[in-house]
Amino acid sequence: MSSNEIIGQNIKLFRERFDITQDVFANYLGVKREEVSYFENGRRNISTEIIEKAAKLFGIDEYDLYEENPENQQASVALAFRADYLQTEDLKQIADFKKIILNYIKMKNIDCNE
Repeated sequence: MSSNEIIGQNIKLFRERFDITQDVFANYLGVKREEVSYFENGRRNISTEIIEKAAKLFGIDEYDLYEENPENQQASVALAFRADYLQTEDLKQIADFKKIILNYIKMKNIDCNE
């Protein structure tokens, strides 16, 4: 399986897990809905900018989108929401918040291991 297919499948998995439509996700990424479909099917190269934005929204590390085995992904879906009531700006704020939380957890783990 190609890296585009792996990343696309993982993006779709997380997008659906958070109940985000392709339209809402496309608006957040600044692309057309068709692009999201191409990404998810592995038919288009996915830029690092798109990967970073997607990971930020999902509250995961970018490398989790490259993971072939979903059981090995370190995603936390504790912050669930109904995306159909949210606007693009809401998603940006949620993504920023999740990035802060992810960084806090990483720092806490480093501190505990010392």
